[in-house]
Amino acid sequence: MISIRKVGPYVATGFVMQAAAAVAGLLLVRWMSVADYAVYTVAITIVGTIRLLTRSGVQLGLAAALAAVWPDRRGVTEALNSAMRVRMLVSAITMPPILVVSWFLLDRADADPPVIAGLLAILAILWLADTQGSVIDQVLFFDGKAVRVQVLDAAISIARLMLIALLRVANAVSATTALLTSLFSVAARIPLIQKWIRGVLQGTRSAPNPGATATIRKIALRQIPVDMFVALQSQAAIFYLTQHGGGIELATYGALARIAQILTPFSAVTLAFFVPAFAQASDRIATKVLGYVAVGALPGIGLAAWAALAPGTLLYFIGPAYADQAWPLMVCAATLAVITAVEVAASLVAHRGWNRWGWVRIAIGLVWFGVAPLFIKVDTAAGGYLFYCGFSIGTVVAVMLELLSVRARGEIHFS
Repeated sequence: MISIRKVGPYVATGFVMQAAAAVAGLLLVRWMSVADYAVYTVAITIVGTIRLLTRSGVQLGLAAALAAVWPDRRGVTEALNSAMRVRMLVSAITMPPILVVSWFLLDRADADPPVIAGLLAILAILWLADTQGSVIDQVLFFDGKAVRVQVLDAAISIARLMLIALLRVANAVSATTALLTSLFSVAARIPLIQKWIRGVLQGTRSAPNPGATATIRKIALRQIPVDMFVALQSQAAIFYLTQHGGGIELATYGALARIAQILTPFSAVTLAFFVPAFAQASDRIATKVLGYVAVGALPGIGLAAWAALAPGTLLYFIGPAYADQAWPLMVCAATLAVITAVEVAASLVAHRGWNRWGWVRIAIGLVWFGVAPLFIKVDTAAGGYLFYCGFSIGTVVAVMLELLSVRARGEIHFS
């Protein structure tokens, strides 16, 4: 059962974490030169790409493996070791091209070769640290320790903010030092995360299970093309805005993304609470999915209502330059409500290892790429959000096909 007494503190600490991250981001914008911040923007975008491509599929596979064995400690240990082995395989496939592209992008951002080499080294270490403290923390979510993990992440986020302030005092704020603070955020959680996991496993030791390894590998490799396409989606709207939109449209699109961060703590609830609760369900699946989707959509609906009734209060947070952007704000909030609801359903299904129909998202998305610009003004901020929201069509179709497929195999029942 999902405890409201646990969800509340989880969301509250999530807001603290996001607030600290937002303030840190704003300070870096103010304290770094334009040229340096351009280099940092490329570097931090690469961090997101590394996390997406090396984490996502393994995370889905591990969740499915944990659902099958929980709470058997030996089975959990085997699943964790299998997930680590698969993550190394996925990283061996994805990290080399990521680093090659990173060098190219950093060079295009006019970073000097020694700076590029240093940033790539930090990115590689950051990836290694991420393998030791992330994805495996799903064990703690299954064990009901999500709030503990969130409190740790909030504390680390505040510590990073203080570290950035100290860099300012030392007049040492740069793209390299800023990225080092991101490395600190990843590495600082490792000792406690691993300690808590050892506490859950209570000294249980086991080698990777060949069956679990094969299952996680299959799920992870199926997910790589989907994740690559998701990464492409996030850049497509930017491409249209940079090619055809005015400066205010691109700036508005980016500024409104700051408001979208309000929903981040609520979105994290899906992985921390909804996924473990849904992991072993086999009956009344349709009712449960719709119930979780309805709950997950409420924050987005609330944000859309806020944007409609009092847009000025939201626009105030991003500054007077955007005071007349009420319509793009309304479109942004409404599309976020839709995207959030769809992603809840997609996350529930995918974390059961049901991602055989992921390719449908790519097929429908490619059609959307070509069709959307014919009737949506993709060179405006509002159009950019509508364009991005349209990719949810493929996600909805893929989720429905996944559920129908596992129902046909007799694994679940809708009633």
